Amino acid sequence: MKKLLLIATSIAILTGLAVYTYSITKSESGAKNLQVQDYCNNYNGENGCKSGTQTDNPPDWENRRWQTPPRGNPMWKESYQDMNVLVGHSQVIYDKSLTSATVNFNTITKDPNAQVQYTFGNNAPQKSNSFKVDTSITELTLKAEIVDSNGKVTATLVIDPQQFVWSHPAVNQPSNYKNGQKGAIVEMFGWPYKDVEQECESLGKMGWMGVKVFPSQEAIFRFDGCENGELNPWYFVYQPVSYRQHARMGTRDELISMINTCRKYNVRVYADAVVNHMTGNGNDAFPDHCSGSNYWGGKNTTAGSPFYTQGYAYQPWNITGQRPGNENPAVPYGPLDFHCERSLNSWSDGFILNYGWLSGLCDLNTEQDNVRQRIADYFTDLMSLGFSGIRIDAAKHISPENLAAIFAKFKANMGGQFPVDFIAYLEVIIGGEKDLLECQNNYYDYAVNFNNLMKQQGLTDSEIYSIKIWSSDYPKEFPICGYWVIPSERFAVENDCHDDQFPGSSSRDMGDKGSVLVKERNEDLHRHFEVELFTRTDGNWQIKLVLSSYSFINDGFGFPDGYSDCALCSTDACKQQCTHSVPKQTAYNPNSCGYDCFENGAWAPNRYTRVHRDLSIVKAMRQWMGLNANVPNSDLGLPQNCQAK
Repeated sequence: MKKLLLIATSIAILTGLAVYTYSITKSESGAKNLQVQDYCNNYNGENGCKSGTQTDNPPDWENRRWQTPPRGNPMWKESYQDMNVLVGHSQVIYDKSLTSATVNFNTITKDPNAQVQYTFGNNAPQKSNSFKVDTSITELTLKAEIVDSNGKVTATLVIDPQQFVWSHPAVNQPSNYKNGQKGAIVEMFGWPYKDVEQECESLGKMGWMGVKVFPSQEAIFRFDGCENGELNPWYFVYQPVSYRQHARMGTRDELISMINTCRKYNVRVYADAVVNHMTGNGNDAFPDHCSGSNYWGGKNTTAGSPFYTQGYAYQPWNITGQRPGNENPAVPYGPLDFHCERSLNSWSDGFILNYGWLSGLCDLNTEQDNVRQRIADYFTDLMSLGFSGIRIDAAKHISPENLAAIFAKFKANMGGQFPVDFIAYLEVIIGGEKDLLECQNNYYDYAVNFNNLMKQQGLTDSEIYSIKIWSSDYPKEFPICGYWVIPSERFAVENDCHDDQFPGSSSRDMGDKGSVLVKERNEDLHRHFEVELFTRTDGNWQIKLVLSSYSFINDGFGFPDGYSDCALCSTDACKQQCTHSVPKQTAYNPNSCGYDCFENGAWAPNRYTRVHRDLSIVKAMRQWMGLNANVPNSDLGLPQNCQAK
């Protein structure tokens, strides 16, 4: 076993993050015959694009798949099941009435001639991978098995149970909400699902149309090491491992319970979908990585699924005999489902925006039909879990053509039409590249061109209307082209967003037209701009967003949910590295009147802000929605002592 010497300062890798780093001596590496390469970041250049026009990985890279350790291997885990030979996912295709559906259990086997049998619910195993359901079935278990010629089971895959759109309470909001096409959504940054669930009754009484939770996908999660002195930094939730709904904020069951409770109180729930990429290069389950003379081990996840990347490897993987490749078996994605690796070194070139790897995050090949379909199936699953819509993270790194095709496949899954209350808002940050992304009609603009592409894919005007662009030009530069290239109703607006809060953020420049609460720490100013969001009349925005976040402590930016508390470090090395501890706070507080990051007028660190509970903001929102703003606090789910300011 090699001796691990902690490096005092961590090194930056292509992800723009830091990694748990070690040093290994030449004698030790020689003892293990690791054949360390001098520049292992990209396996001596063998992993990158070979030309400026290459976009796909070579077909023989499929041989780098099936990297999961088998049963009996010391690195095998129970959660890996038999993903070394069998992977798959559930696809739901609804009828037009959304009262019945076909469930397809789509599997891939290492041996293309393997025989697979499928078990749906309590039914007998069958050869067909399809199963019909109706409203009498609210949850369906799924199991796939490889059987040999004697009928003996040699491999098993059990995936998360499938829910359906009819499995959840109906949302009944007044006509003011236009069936979910007009309203205000609270983005609850860092809130565990259990706390959101407790808050939902008050959210409904206050008049919020919905709540957006942050990425609910399985993602990186660990307690044996730190990143830049932080345990489980916030950005881990944006490094997905799979589309399984097991997140830092809670389990799948807790998510479903929260959604059902919110819907019962007539509050819609929206997902934050990360579908441009998977986890960062070098952030994976492989036990050995290197950059120069620095070494680090593997990472864990929120659900324990296997996951692999091609970066920072210096030796062939002993399972395949090949150099490591990108693979997410629980999706499942393999090496050919990603773009070839190239730096995202231009913000004004559509080719680079689409095909480049954003901060080293493994970029999905969304030109491929199977990748488009898999993303559409994921969106469908979110609707089946009770979500009413989605935010699409990093949407400008998925070309308009690819997005239009994905939405068309999603529409086909949903019975040939979008759900009536469905909305999506796309993170398309626009700055100096405004001509490319919006102002001039070209192949990469998300205005006229995107509209035309969606029409070509068969989307109706009302379905296009439900797909919004998050307005990064609000509030300082809108409309960024000097006029509305598409109607203002097609944009979603927000004062401060979660990305604005962190040091070095280049998300947008609001100047003196907006306020980032955790940076400026000015309650009155921030409240002014939140109220203005609802009172201004220079745009006919139908979707407005309010961030409910938390204040930072000890230069640590992790959620105050307890999982970034250094006391949870499981190794001595982690304890030595962890310098930005974030103690646990409870997000739900029924006695809050908002802006709890201030105590006696002074800024208080490590507090949930609960901005959405401020009575002035609530009244402004209700007036914008055409709801009665002059009602007792008890009718709003707020304490009697809360006052408008």
